[in-house]
Amino acid sequence: MSTEIFSTNDGKQTTAGAPPDPITAEVVRCAYDNIAEEMALVLVRTSGSPALTEAKDFSTIVFNRAGEQIGSAGYVLLHLASSRIAVEALVEQRGDEIEPGDAYICNDPHTNGALHQADVGIIMPIFEEKELIGWTFANAHLIDVGGASLGGIAPTAYDCFEEAVRFPLTRIAKNGLIDPEWERFVGLNFRAPVPFVNDVRSLIAACRAGGERVLALVDEYGVETLEEISAHNMNLSEQALRARIAELPEGISSTHEWVEYDGRGTPELYELFAEMRADNGTLNFRFSGREQVPCFINGAQGGIEGNTISTILTMLAYDIPFNEGIWRCINIDRGEPGTIVNPVNPAPVSAAHMETGAKIARMVSTLISDACSASNADLLRSRAAGQASSASTGTAWFGTNREGNLSVFFPMDLSVAIGGPAQTVGDGQDVYGYQSTLSIGFPDVETHELSEPVLFLWRRLNVNSGGAGQRRGGQGLDSSWILWGGGDHSCFSFQSCCEVPARGYGGGLPGGAGFNHLIRSSNIRDLINKGKLPTSADQVEGALDPMPGKGSNIPFRTDEMYFGKSCGGGGLGDPFLRLPELVQKDVDEGRVSLDVAETIYGAKFNERGKINQDETWSNRDKIRSTRLSTKRVPLKSESSLTGQFGAVPLDKNWACSNCQSTISPITTHWKSAIEPQRSELVNIFKTSGQFVRARKDKLLIFAERFCSNCGTLLSTDLEVDGENRTPSGFVFDENTAEHTY
Repeated sequence: MSTEIFSTNDGKQTTAGAPPDPITAEVVRCAYDNIAEEMALVLVRTSGSPALTEAKDFSTIVFNRAGEQIGSAGYVLLHLASSRIAVEALVEQRGDEIEPGDAYICNDPHTNGALHQADVGIIMPIFEEKELIGWTFANAHLIDVGGASLGGIAPTAYDCFEEAVRFPLTRIAKNGLIDPEWERFVGLNFRAPVPFVNDVRSLIAACRAGGERVLALVDEYGVETLEEISAHNMNLSEQALRARIAELPEGISSTHEWVEYDGRGTPELYELFAEMRADNGTLNFRFSGREQVPCFINGAQGGIEGNTISTILTMLAYDIPFNEGIWRCINIDRGEPGTIVNPVNPAPVSAAHMETGAKIARMVSTLISDACSASNADLLRSRAAGQASSASTGTAWFGTNREGNLSVFFPMDLSVAIGGPAQTVGDGQDVYGYQSTLSIGFPDVETHELSEPVLFLWRRLNVNSGGAGQRRGGQGLDSSWILWGGGDHSCFSFQSCCEVPARGYGGGLPGGAGFNHLIRSSNIRDLINKGKLPTSADQVEGALDPMPGKGSNIPFRTDEMYFGKSCGGGGLGDPFLRLPELVQKDVDEGRVSLDVAETIYGAKFNERGKINQDETWSNRDKIRSTRLSTKRVPLKSESSLTGQFGAVPLDKNWACSNCQSTISPITTHWKSAIEPQRSELVNIFKTSGQFVRARKDKLLIFAERFCSNCGTLLSTDLEVDGENRTPSGFVFDENTAEHTY
């Protein structure tokens, strides 16, 4: 096979076949992905930890000798970044001393790209005789990694030394055998050393299985042929994504977000900023934020880059095979070191990916939606969406189990069962997860009750939690349980969204926030002894104790009850434009309550609970006319632009997507042309039946911008009272003033 040289965006050169047989190229590409999937199967079948076997909180990835990704199993997309950083660091730091059978452990966000310390990775080299030809990487969330808090997440830590044990690419195995000295170290420094070591053995087994399968592929095709085909496949993915990016308009999308932290007793909001520009087939991101803080929310490199690539893959590159070619189309600027988006040692980072990192994902979603909405391409316009919640309502518990031994309970339910974003083609997916967790899940109730000293009272959809809209956001989860058969426990709380919910897009409303609550000194045991199983917290007597968003060592006793709700996804489009029959369906299926259907969707029902379509449209117009004296035409419009939401470019102007009336010239930020109507967010959520925690200062403000002609809600933004910020949006470059549709 002859070889051609291809220049990549970063100035490097790769070889590719000229050209390889397309069927063979696809067979090889799928082979590498299948190898990663087999690694995942080995991991699941050899581990006994629910985080792996049930939640699937892991990833497996195959690299070529240059440290380029050529195969992956898409369980947690965030690890596409952390694995890449780790392998690159290993090659750079220890490349000359690597031998067959070596296994390196890594979990340090500061030095080897880990998302947080609880995400433990194993890297093993692949040798063909004495030649290094590639790498396998397996990573999983392990329940205990030492340190101050269970689960490796330390809500009240002041620096990374308090958080967990860190492994800086430590060789723990030679010739395939784990170092017994390392095992003894773990035995002294971890609460649950046996499960930890067992899971590390599973990670090693997965990597070894992957290496054996790669060598079998080498036997069939040869190293040189495989490398040429892989280079060809990387170039194909790069070319496909560059072509798609080239259809985005020239200009800048900008937005901002807030990270919440209340672990010191005072609820703080730390602001983040983001910009995106599409230029010559490349997406260029620039993130910034305040100086790093002494709490676990700082976003290390793996979490920032992982949340960025995850959102790009799900919104723009969903149908393009993933490999190193995708990375060549992305530039990420985290600014100067020492900020919450580019922290340095010893900044605490044990929730880096779930706090600042996850808010990066929200911002990237909005940046992409703004650019796609301004595009000429129908496909790209269809990718606009509300924000995924990407917010954990997490807890970790430890105490004694039924046998009197250590109980470590890390329920993933409210951490991953969170609402998905509303999309142009339909409503958001219920209990969708993060945008980065394609295959992650949470155990059945029966699995929880078999393995842990708990009894579940209920687990169901969180009604009204999805953001209202023409397309509704996905619902979160509503869950409750008590201790059953064991002793008292202590809890660590890590909620990333109590106050700042996932935003809607194009007039869609935000999704609901989440909470963890306890009922102290309850009568729950008396109720159960009488044969009464409560179905809501209102049926249980006791003292309500809202847990802090971030907290450690919170006591939980056997006579107390836990209940919590996870977050919903952001809506898309004006709720008053949702088809009445879809509102009826939401009410019938219990996703939206009747009172919310009437107040938020403007629905009118008859005495039999059936919606009256004509009265609903008339009622919606009446409500909007009371808010907008300029409203002239009905909301129900024959000129509505199908599949478009909010404000869109039309004939050199920004226009309403519903009635096509002009808002402002195309060269302006259209939101500056409309004075928003502002309300406190907490008051809006009282009406929408959603939860959000009220603030005493820096109140969150809900800003709505309406079309003055038809009354359509074009955008919803969040603001902090007293702070003047440019709202999210897309601004065309001056040379696109002639942009027309």
